[in-house]
Amino acid sequence: MQTPKARNNSTEAPQKISPRVVRQLKTTTIETAPTSSSNGASKTPKDRSPKVTERKSPRSPASELQKKRPSRISVLQSQISQLQEDLKKAKDELSSSESSKRKAEEDAEDSKKQLISVSSELEESQKQLLEISAANEIQQLKDQLQLVAESNAEQTKRLELSKEELQAVKENLAESLSLVEDMKTQLSECKELEAQAQELVGETLLQLETAKMTIETLRLDGFKAKEAYNCLSSDLDQSRARVEFLEGLIGDLNASGDNELECEITEVEKKRGKSMELEAELASVKAELVRLRTALETAEIRYHEEQIQSTIRIRSADEMAERIKSASSLRETELEEEVNKTKAEIEELKANLMDKETELQGISEENEALHMKLGKNILSQREFELEKELKKLKENVEDLKGNLMDKETELQHISQENEMLKSEIKGRETDKGKANDEIFVEVEAARAAEREALMKLGYMTEEADKSSRRAARVAEQLAAAQAVTSEMETELRRLKVQSDQWRKAAEAAASILSTGNNGNFVGRGGKYGSPESEDNDDDLLKKKNGNVLKKFGVLWKKPQQK
Repeated sequence: MQTPKARNNSTEAPQKISPRVVRQLKTTTIETAPTSSSNGASKTPKDRSPKVTERKSPRSPASELQKKRPSRISVLQSQISQLQEDLKKAKDELSSSESSKRKAEEDAEDSKKQLISVSSELEESQKQLLEISAANEIQQLKDQLQLVAESNAEQTKRLELSKEELQAVKENLAESLSLVEDMKTQLSECKELEAQAQELVGETLLQLETAKMTIETLRLDGFKAKEAYNCLSSDLDQSRARVEFLEGLIGDLNASGDNELECEITEVEKKRGKSMELEAELASVKAELVRLRTALETAEIRYHEEQIQSTIRIRSADEMAERIKSASSLRETELEEEVNKTKAEIEELKANLMDKETELQGISEENEALHMKLGKNILSQREFELEKELKKLKENVEDLKGNLMDKETELQHISQENEMLKSEIKGRETDKGKANDEIFVEVEAARAAEREALMKLGYMTEEADKSSRRAARVAEQLAAAQAVTSEMETELRRLKVQSDQWRKAAEAAASILSTGNNGNFVGRGGKYGSPESEDNDDDLLKKKNGNVLKKFGVLWKKPQQK
C-alpha cells in the first residue's frame, strides 16, 4: 500500500544529477548507440526522417555535413536526454522497488516480530489461563471433594444410625419371635397336659364302665348261683325227705323180707350215691358262691377305690384344666399386652423410618441442589473462561487473518509492480545490456522476497492452523466438561435410585413384619385346638421370616453392587 508514495518520493528526490554521472551516461550512450539505434530511430519525430533519407541526394559532402551536423547533434541530444530520462526513471523505479522491498522486508520482520510477540503473549496468556483454570479447578475440586466427603460422612452416619435402628428392630423382632415361640411352646405344653388329662378322664371313665359291667356280671352270676343253690337245697331237702321216707320204708320192710330189702337197699345206695354227688355238687357250688362273694367284695372294693381315684383324678384334671385356663388367659393377656407393645414399637419404628426417609429425601434433594449448583457454577465459570479464550483466540485469528490479507495485498502490489518492472525491463533490455544483470539480480531478489513472503504466509497459515487447533482443543474441553456434568447428573440419579431402593426395602420389611405379626395373632386365636396346624404355621412363619430376611439382604446388597 505504501509503494506508490515511495515511488513518487523516489521520482521527486533525484532531480539533480552530478556532472560525473552525466559524463558517464554520455559515454555509455555513445557506446550503446549502435545497440539502441533502432530505439532512437523509433523515438525521433517524424519530421527528422526525411533528413536521414536526404543522405542519398547527390550533393557535396561538405554541404551535407553542414546540414547533418545540427540535425545529428539535436538527434543525439534528444536521444541522450531520453536515455537520461529513461535511466532516471529506471533508477527511480529501482530505488522505489528497493525501498518497497525494504519496506516489505521491514513489514515482514515487523509482522514476524508481532506474530512472535502475539504467540508469546498467547502462550503466556494460555499458560496463565491454564494455571488459573487449573488452580480454580483444583480449588473447586477440593471444595467439591470436601462437600462430597462431608455428604458421604453424613450419609454414612445416617446409614449407620439406620443400620443400628434396623439392628435394634431386628433384635426386638427376634426377642418378640422368641417370646412368641416360648408362648407357643407353653401353649403346646398346656394343650398336651389338657389332652393327657382328657385321656386320663377317658381312661377312668372306661375303667368305671368296665367295673360297672363286671359288677353287673358278678351280680348276675350271684343271682344264678343263688338260684342254683336254692335248687340244690330244694333237691337236698327232697333227697333228705326221700331218705327219711326210705329209712321208714326200710324199717317197714325189715319185716317184709330180705329180698325186697336188698332191692330197696340197692336203690337206697344208688340214691345215697346220687345224694353224695348232690352234696359234692352243693359243696362245689358253696365254694363257688364263697369265691363269687369274695370276688364281689373285691370287685366292690375295687369299684369303690377306682371310683374314689377317678373322682380324685377328675377333680385334679378339672383343677389342672382350670389352672391351665387361668394361666392361658393370663398368658394371653400378657401376650396381648406384649403384642400391643410390639405393635406400638413397630408403629414408632415405622414413624421413625418415615422420618428418616423424609430426612434422607431432604438430604438427597439438598445434595442434588448442591451438586446442580456446583455443576452450574463450574460449568458457568468454565464456559465463561473458555468463551473468553475463544473470543481472544478468534480476535487473534481475525488479526492474523487481517495481517495475512494486508500482506497478501502488499504481495499482490509487489508482484504487480515486479511484473510491471519485468515488462518495463523486458522492453528496455534491448537498450540496456548492462542494466539487465542488475535488473535480473533485482528480479531474483524480488523473487526471493516473494518466496520469503510465501514462507511468511505459510508460517502465518500454520499459526492460524495452530489457533484453530487450540480452538478445537477448547471445544473438546467444553465437551469434556459437558461429559463431566452428564456423569455427575447420572451419579445423582443413581444416588436417587439407591435412596428409593432403600426406602422401598424398608417399607417392604416393615409391611412384611407387620403382616407376619398379624398372621401370628390370627393363627393363635383361630387355630387353638389343633397342634399340627400350629406346627405348620410355625414352619410357614419361619420360612416367611427367612424369605423376608433374604429379600431384605438382596435389596440391601443391590445398591452396594451398583
